[in-house]
Amino acid sequence: MLIAQLADIHLGHRQYGLEERLEDYNRAFLNAVDRLIQLREERGLDTVIISGDFFDTQRPSPSIYITAIRGLTRLREAGIRVIAIRGNHDSSVINPVENPLAVLHQMGLIQYLDNGYVDLGGVRLIGVGTVYTDMQSKLINSLNALRGGGINIAVIHQYIEGAPYIYPMPNVDVFMVNEKPLAQLGIEYFAVGHIHEHGLKHPRINAVYPGSLEVWDAREFEIYEYVDGKLRKVKDTDPKGFLLLDVGGNGVKVSDIRLGVSRRLVRVRVKYDEARPSVVRSDVSYIASNMDQRGSLVILEIEGKVASGYSTRDFNAIELRKLFTRAWVDIRLSLERQVGEGERSIRVFGGINEIIRQALRSKLGNDELVSVVMDIIERVRADDEEGALKTLENLVGVPLRGSKSIVDWLGAQK
Repeated sequence: MLIAQLADIHLGHRQYGLEERLEDYNRAFLNAVDRLIQLREERGLDTVIISGDFFDTQRPSPSIYITAIRGLTRLREAGIRVIAIRGNHDSSVINPVENPLAVLHQMGLIQYLDNGYVDLGGVRLIGVGTVYTDMQSKLINSLNALRGGGINIAVIHQYIEGAPYIYPMPNVDVFMVNEKPLAQLGIEYFAVGHIHEHGLKHPRINAVYPGSLEVWDAREFEIYEYVDGKLRKVKDTDPKGFLLLDVGGNGVKVSDIRLGVSRRLVRVRVKYDEARPSVVRSDVSYIASNMDQRGSLVILEIEGKVASGYSTRDFNAIELRKLFTRAWVDIRLSLERQVGEGERSIRVFGGINEIIRQALRSKLGNDELVSVVMDIIERVRADDEEGALKTLENLVGVPLRGSKSIVDWLGAQK
């Protein structure tokens, strides 16, 4: 039996506030649908599981619903069953009843599981939605109670303690489940979501993350360094896709299905010991001549010290950005003026996002917490009030909707 495992599709995510990136996430899902139908025709795939975060918010816009319905209808018409659980983005953990997956379930497009199971011959799919770390005993008890006599596959959306992710993510500790109690359940495979790295395997439990279908983090971009007048590639864009589970007498074997990214996503790093405006402009012009491609997204990070005789005011991110005419570019200046003894160091930052980020970093001293706050700001800019509030709830670990919840939380801080 072949089962496809997807997770963290995040329909509705508008990365950097760009409409183009929202469309990239839509396109990634529809491209995955094409590949799933191909697997149906070529290898008899008949079941898809979505391990949480199908949507980016619990109140998606009508256009996002239309994308979801379009893709899921094609899967249904191809004879592919879709089984989904809620992730931390799909619904409130405290009050999960009202969520968009329930709507799709009522339409007959998915089978939504929350503390339930589906038997497929000798295979039982157990679905339990996201819980907070301090509620993990509820998750463990549900999985234990729902086990069947054949092969058991648990569909959950959690960070499993010990999974060696590369890129730190917000909320890892908030939605963690300990490794030992999961291992003691005797479940053959954990179809898990929440970490966005494709194919991340737990070292001791048979649990694999398919990751997000589209690039989520700038650290996953294609990365270059500009050194001595030359661009040197540091890494390729991280792989994206989903997993294919071959379930049979020998248990569950996992292979990966890779999908291409929607557009070129590039980060370029430049560092100066003595930055001069004319040199920086010349270097950025050269970088633009190589990277300024229509449809590309470029993040250019310029850091270091300003040469003697120049002020940080001599560097202008807006003017540097004009050297790019085709790509969307974010110039991130982080330059420091060299000062004499007793003088205060002055830095120049390019782009409002970087100004805010640096200010938060100096105050909070915690990069992960800064990333969470920046995510909240980005969601507010994109008019995603629900998503911003949900991220804030995840950060503080309690519901903030309803006066009683707010009063209780504020009282606990005294």
